[in-house]
This record gives sequence, C-alpha cells and structure tokens, in this order.
Amino acid sequence: MYHIYLHTLTLYEVFAYFFIYSFLGWVCEVAFHAIKTGKFVNRGFLNGPVCPIYGAGVVVILLILGEYAEEMWAVFLVGIAVPTLLELVTGWLLETFFHDKWWDYSERRFNFKGYICLEFSLLWGIAAVCVISILHPLIRKFAMLFTEVAGTVLVCIGAAILLADVILTVLQVLKLNQKLAEIDKLAKAMRVGSDLIGKEVAAVTLAARKGVEQVKDSAQKKTSQVRETLEEKKEAWDEKTAARRAEAKARIDEIVKKMPKRLLKAFPSLSSRRNPDSVPLVRESMEKEEDKTMRDATKEHPVQQECEEQTCTPQDNTPDKE
Repeated sequence: MYHIYLHTLTLYEVFAYFFIYSFLGWVCEVAFHAIKTGKFVNRGFLNGPVCPIYGAGVVVILLILGEYAEEMWAVFLVGIAVPTLLELVTGWLLETFFHDKWWDYSERRFNFKGYICLEFSLLWGIAAVCVISILHPLIRKFAMLFTEVAGTVLVCIGAAILLADVILTVLQVLKLNQKLAEIDKLAKAMRVGSDLIGKEVAAVTLAARKGVEQVKDSAQKKTSQVRETLEEKKEAWDEKTAARRAEAKARIDEIVKKMPKRLLKAFPSLSSRRNPDSVPLVRESMEKEEDKTMRDATKEHPVQQECEEQTCTPQDNTPDKE
C-alpha cells in the first residue's frame, strides 16, 4: 500500500485520508445539527461515525489537484465541482435504487431537482480551501506516524468494518421501505371512508343542482332533501370511518415501534417516492412516542423537573439582627 501510487498519493494515503475525513465530516454534521436541533442525531447514511461523501470528496480533490494543491483558486474551483457532483450522483443513486429522497434542497434558490444547490456548492468550495490549506498538512503528518505494517492493518480493519456497515445499512433501508409500504396501505385505508363520503356528497349535490336547474320552483324542497340525505350518509359513515381510522393508527404506531428510525432522524427531509403518505405518518407517530417518553420521565422525577423549570435557591434561615 505504501508503494502503490494513484497519481500523487499512495494507496495507503488514499484509504487513510478517506477514513479520517469521513470521520471528521461526520463530526461536523453531528455538531451542526446539535446546534440546530439542541440534541444528538447520528447523522449520515451509515451506522458508524463516518460520512463517506466527505472522505471521498477530499481524496478526489487531492487526486485531481496533484501539484496544484497549493493554488487556492484551483482548490476553490475543484472544491465546488467535486462535492457538488458527488452530492448529485449520490442523491440520484440513492433515490433510484431505494426509491427514497434522502435530502432535498428544493426550497433553496438555484437548486437542481433538490439534489444540489448553488449555496452549498459555494460553501463546499470555501470548505475545501480551509481543509487543504490549514487542516490537511496536520492530517498528513498524523497519517504518516504509523509504520507500514500498522497502517496497512488499520486500513484493512477499517475497510472490513465499512463493508459490514454498508451491508447492514442496505438491509435496514430495505426493511424501512417495507414498513413504509405497509404504512402507506394503512393510510389509503384511512382515506376510504372520506373518499366514499366525498363521492356520495358530490353525486347528491350534482343531482340536486341538476334538479334545481330543471325545476327552480322546487329548489327549497330539493335543498331540504339534499341536507337530509347528507346527514344520513354522514351519520352512517362517521362511526365506520372513526373505527377504521383508530384501527389503522394503532397499527401504524405498532409498526413504527418495530421499524429502524435512525435514518429518519438522520435525514429530516427524507421522502419516499413509492410511499409518499407514509413518512409524515411515521414522523407523527415518532413525535407522539417522544412526547410520551418525556411525560413519563417528568412523572418519575417531578422534583428534579420542578427545579429545572424554576430557579431553586436555598432559603436563608439566618435570624434577623435586631
């Protein structure tokens, strides 16, 4: 590994930089979302503490730049192009193979199909300049501290763990999509009642409108008949619809408890192309579960919770001086 070169980097350097920057990218993602949400979220597609897109991005930038790594204008331009292309290709591949959109920049200006946007492309360029000019010299020194044997062993272990993580994550995504499909069916079942009522309402209303147009003198009578018919239909369907909805929601909550939720937390804007109605229902069930957990925790520690909400100050029992 130390004697096999890929352009200006050895094979060991390629793997070492990939793992180091993948880990540092994961750290940045976790820190950013901790500030944004106020809690820890295990960011990234994989289970381990790595975001491979960061590691791959830096390695590709280094390979492309070669001897031009000290030219900051070149670093900036390549730093825009490479991560943007990686983000576009990765987003498209994930959606194509798993039928889920893992991030979405659609609400940002100058985006392309939600996969990439100008704002983040420019930020990638600035980040690349900072990494290559400031951080990378330190990372290079750290990577070269290991002997050839130790470095090779560490890289091989990292590659084996990464491969196992990829396989496990793919299985989790397939299971997630299976559960989303079940929830989507339940969501459609919940809409059956309202759809049938809507069709009946539309049919009766149109019939009444046609009758009113034909016989204007009997409009009041027709209106009364329509109202009575609608009330009868509504009463008949309300009980069935309520029971069906309650049963479906209970089943959804049951499915959500058993499904892998890490990816849904890691990708807040995740959406499913095959099962568009399922993700919002899953998030709603997850929020209910989190609220219940917080309430239970509050009941178990009421004194501690009261002290957190109010400033607890010790009482001064010293007698007043006369």
